[in-house]
Amino acid sequence: MKKYSLLVTVIILSIFTFGQEEYNNCADAFELCPNTTFSINNIDANATVCANCEDDFNFCFAGDNSIWMTFTTNDLGGDVNVDFSNLVFENNPGQGNGLQAAIIEATLPCISSSYTLISNCEANQSNNFSLNGVGLLPNTTFYVVVNGSAGTAQNAEATFDVELTGAGIARNPQLTISTARSTVCRDENVVFYASPTDCDDQLQFNWYVNGVLTAVTVDSIFEYKEMNDNDVVSAEMVCFTQCKDSIMSNSISFTVQDFLVDAGPDLYILQGDHVNLQGQTSGGNVSWSPPYNINNTSFIKPIVYPNETTTYFLSVNNGVCSIVDEVTVFVENQLKIPNTFSPNGDGINDEWEILGIVNFPDVSIQVFNRWGQLVFQTTGYPSDKRWKGTSLGEKELAAGVYYYVINLRDAEYSEPLKGTVTIVK
Repeated sequence: MKKYSLLVTVIILSIFTFGQEEYNNCADAFELCPNTTFSINNIDANATVCANCEDDFNFCFAGDNSIWMTFTTNDLGGDVNVDFSNLVFENNPGQGNGLQAAIIEATLPCISSSYTLISNCEANQSNNFSLNGVGLLPNTTFYVVVNGSAGTAQNAEATFDVELTGAGIARNPQLTISTARSTVCRDENVVFYASPTDCDDQLQFNWYVNGVLTAVTVDSIFEYKEMNDNDVVSAEMVCFTQCKDSIMSNSISFTVQDFLVDAGPDLYILQGDHVNLQGQTSGGNVSWSPPYNINNTSFIKPIVYPNETTTYFLSVNNGVCSIVDEVTVFVENQLKIPNTFSPNGDGINDEWEILGIVNFPDVSIQVFNRWGQLVFQTTGYPSDKRWKGTSLGEKELAAGVYYYVINLRDAEYSEPLKGTVTIVK
């Protein structure tokens, strides 16, 4: 649809100064917002005088010393009123005491040859008055022009209030937010959709949880996964580049279904060791991930034996919600050299197991008795080479204290490790 410009003109003859507001010029016309009162003045207004310029018109008054205002109709268009009130005139000798105004339609903004008067034209009004535009086109920008009536020595100058009303500029922006459901699970990602109506040029959406601003989006989608029971979510929409309007949405109250899912505290082990995870739940099917280096992924307290620091995720599904918690097992690459073992054949602690030694594949280990005789030595210490409390000839050694020298053959450990280990029987 072709758009037109509407112009309301009030002209005041005045001596040119630099004291007037920017709306002294048509191109800088003051934006009138619906149902809002503005204080305006035409003091020191001047005219742009040339053929077909903005002030080259003559309706019931000429375009001398004019100021300009503008407004835009809504999607439907219709009747518009521009009300002038609280007129306070300058009172200099020989100065006029009336305002003049009109609403003008312009196919070419600020080009006088395109102007058409579409309202009543008022001249020399000293009291409250109104301009009435009937059946204005929708989505169209119009102008208002005002000046002061001539006196014997000087045109009228005044301050006054202006208010724009009527069906043609009435706004009824509304905002509705929605989501898939208002009963959700703990930590569930909830997606909200904002549906604006009668909101031209929506600038942003402000999202609130329990009245606290939580996010600002330029599109109509908002995601939130920190919902608590009885939380209330709402949104605010900012409409219109000119004459901004803020609209609040409906509110959505949430019920959050929750049950105990606790993966337990973080744990620390030496490399090669194992540990029980300390999971807890109040019910549901249990599943741990990742599924490797774990004895059973469906146990609530499984045994894990990671080779490196690993985060395990406990997921429990009660048939309605699936809730996840996590725990990290930190694996330390340190040696743990036991000072006793009991090679008595009972299957418990029968070997001298050195935790973390697998990180040193070139390790050299020597064990001596109290007389300094070598009773055990090896290069590398995998599980099949562990010392079982026997001598070099595989003879069972007596209980007592033995001395070891461990050379890790690693740049980080330049000195051999020395100590004692006791065979207990």
